[in-house]
Amino acid sequence: MTNSSESILKRLLPSLDFLEDYDRRQFSRDLFAGVTVAVVLIPQVMAYAILAGLPPVYGLYAALLGTAAAAIWGSSRQLSTGPVALVSFLVLSALVPVAKPESAEYIALAVILALLIGLVQLMMGLFRLGFLMTYISHSVIAGFTTAAAIIIATTQIPTIFGFSIESREAVFLNVIEIARKLPETHLPTLILGLSSVLLVIFLKKRVSRSFPSALVAVGAGILISYFLDLRTAGVAVVGQIDASLTLPTFPEINLDQLFSLLPSALVISVVGFLEAYAISKAIASKTKQRLDVNKELIGQGVGNLASSVLKGYPVAGSFSRTAVNFSAGGETAVSSVFVSLFVLITILFLTPLLYFLPRAVLGAIVIAALVDLIEFSKFRETFKLSGSDGIVITVTFLFAFVMRPENAIFIGILVSLILFLRKTIAARVVPCVFHFDEERFYQISEDNRVKQFAYVMILRVDMSIFFANANNIAEQIEDLAEEMGDDLKYIVINFSGVNYIDVSGCDVMGELFEELTAKGITIYSMYRKHQVREIMKKSGVDKYLTPLHDIKGFKHEFIIQKNLNIA
Repeated sequence: MTNSSESILKRLLPSLDFLEDYDRRQFSRDLFAGVTVAVVLIPQVMAYAILAGLPPVYGLYAALLGTAAAAIWGSSRQLSTGPVALVSFLVLSALVPVAKPESAEYIALAVILALLIGLVQLMMGLFRLGFLMTYISHSVIAGFTTAAAIIIATTQIPTIFGFSIESREAVFLNVIEIARKLPETHLPTLILGLSSVLLVIFLKKRVSRSFPSALVAVGAGILISYFLDLRTAGVAVVGQIDASLTLPTFPEINLDQLFSLLPSALVISVVGFLEAYAISKAIASKTKQRLDVNKELIGQGVGNLASSVLKGYPVAGSFSRTAVNFSAGGETAVSSVFVSLFVLITILFLTPLLYFLPRAVLGAIVIAALVDLIEFSKFRETFKLSGSDGIVITVTFLFAFVMRPENAIFIGILVSLILFLRKTIAARVVPCVFHFDEERFYQISEDNRVKQFAYVMILRVDMSIFFANANNIAEQIEDLAEEMGDDLKYIVINFSGVNYIDVSGCDVMGELFEELTAKGITIYSMYRKHQVREIMKKSGVDKYLTPLHDIKGFKHEFIIQKNLNIA
């Protein structure tokens, strides 16, 4: 292979750099991790497909190419991608209003949705827009995740209880319908479903999180269903699975449908990626691997595109399966390639074994997986640390129950931005005093506004100055100057908290400083950052300021030169 072709391959497949030093030891560790993850993944993705409103085999289709492709093109070597509960729920929420679950139209729309999500994530990665993800508050995702876990549980209750309901957009309508149908509960299904939930949770807690508890539940469910002939007793089973693989095709795309799915595609793109990146960072902190947010976006995008090629639905990083991959010794993307190979074997040869699998067992696997998503303790911790973040997490959580859940994310983002702007606009100008022994400035409390020096006011601006808060900052300086009265001769402004000033900020500060200078007040500046100083110089604001470079400059100017006394 030539040097140029090698460099092209490295650019196209960035996570394959490790293959230069790949050895037999890594191969054996990746093989073991791949087998272990596949054992956990196969029953999970079938359960998540049902949650998404699709036949179980579509979870396998999604994992077949999506898992390997995301690993090969992404930056994390341990991240395990595939169908996950949260994204599956969002797919259901997006498609239920426009098509009947498990219908041909619904399946086609799920494939188109995966294609759209893949394109959005891929474009964001290629254009290096990963930084935008940092503007989405963690409180929004935490509030939505907890709400989604509860809502997902309500979608699985009919499966566990053995009856069916017509899915509605509003969660409370589904809850009302479930309550109305409770008398129709099928007792054998309920016993099997609840037993499966308890079995999976027990094995997770008492044995190991990496133990294939879902596979044990599936195996037990199949055996019980087969030998007790539960199908004739009215227990719903998976039945015949048409798991034939066809050449890659895309469904016919209707532009109206495409545009109607775009908002949901954007939400799922963001939520799915944030989930994947959070997992990647958690593992990278242990492996010391350096991540690239844009490469990870590309990886998730390619994973979704690959999923759509073989009739799969949207995929994302999985917390549980990534943890299993890491704990089982997976070192590279090859472990995910092995996972995809075992999924292929399952599709080609093992699906007939799933005929007698009760659907209640798959519902139980979903509900057991939700235990880790419900974090009410996060609400208490968030309120303790920040009242505004507490509002965001609560608003997002509550709105998820009264509107389409994906819209609750937009509401949460909007509220977080409003609260952020409110904080920014309410920038503080803090009066300070000079401590002689420690040679530093200290903030004066609101109820102890003392004058330390006659004729001198010392202030600290605690926020960057821009169009949204410049007038507020100027008004605070004016008010504090009026409090000092006619004796005020000198203002010292500590700009250490100002990282940036824009044109509007310069205009407002220039007008203020001009007024104060006209009153005979000399304005001193301290600790201006280079960028702030240069912008002030270019805008003409600098001519009103006398620079004091540090504490020594302050002492020399006011204690020695002006010989000011303490008031």
